[in-house]
Amino acid sequence: MKYAIIADIHGNYPAMRLAVDDAVARGAEAFLFVGDYCVSAPWPREVVEMLMDMKNAYIIRGNEEQYLTVPDGEDVQFDISRFCKRALSEEQRQWILERPEKMDMKCQGVELHMNHNSNAFIEELEMKYAATSKIAMLYPKGTTREEILKYVRTSLQADERFEELIDKLPKGVYIFGHTHVQWHMEKEGRIFINPGSCGLPLDSEVFGAPYTLLTIEEGKISVEEHRVPYEAKELIKLVKKTAQYTQVEIWSEVIFREWMTCREKVFFFLKFVEEYASKIGDERRPFMEDTWAAAYNQWKTNYLCESNIY
Repeated sequence: MKYAIIADIHGNYPAMRLAVDDAVARGAEAFLFVGDYCVSAPWPREVVEMLMDMKNAYIIRGNEEQYLTVPDGEDVQFDISRFCKRALSEEQRQWILERPEKMDMKCQGVELHMNHNSNAFIEELEMKYAATSKIAMLYPKGTTREEILKYVRTSLQADERFEELIDKLPKGVYIFGHTHVQWHMEKEGRIFINPGSCGLPLDSEVFGAPYTLLTIEEGKISVEEHRVPYEAKELIKLVKKTAQYTQVEIWSEVIFREWMTCREKVFFFLKFVEEYASKIGDERRPFMEDTWAAAYNQWKTNYLCESNIY
């Protein structure tokens, strides 16, 4: 059996389509979708339609799905979530919210365990080493996916807590997403797989649509990482023609910078807005339009003038 593992689509239907088609061409027989289907790119409706129509697909929800229940409000910080909420039909929204948080299954005697966040398996250790904000600071001039893979594996293997935790896990395959960093490793009969973010990769200077193939054949397990190339600039042109860009321009512009660099930007932008609001004495949370826009304009100026990756 050959599974295609896809995570963190974030409304990026063109990337999802590329990954699915490439996986089918490579012989994928079933799909494992690991959550975070909306928020950031403007095609949540198309993404959920495709998920609902897919055969041989096992689908769990991620943390971003909670934002599909965000109430109306005067703030602009969560307008991207409200855009996604409006874009989905009530049937689609309920369907995605009803997906399970985790899933366990067996294939040819091999146990598969799915959860959007690796915390369910190895506590905070993935975020300790592979949070995209941390990687951006560790490699301020950029790096390669190969170097990141080596760094994540070496860090986990040297961590005593990781050894303690995996001793408690049954042998099998552990599948998750969330960090937007594509990696995998095998340790004492446990295989850990993060396919990266199909729609919003933040783990290298190489743009594309990442996913991972998992093959189980006669009890043997193999893992292949793939990344389907396409042009970030063309994707941005498409987004600028959508209602999302008209209604949620600032969030869209921050995401554009993430696509162009494959590096974390949202974390640093939100941190900057928080610092800006505190500096001017604005205690309103979530952030309101005047503070949000003023902070973005200053952050954008700093971003364009400074050479660091943040």
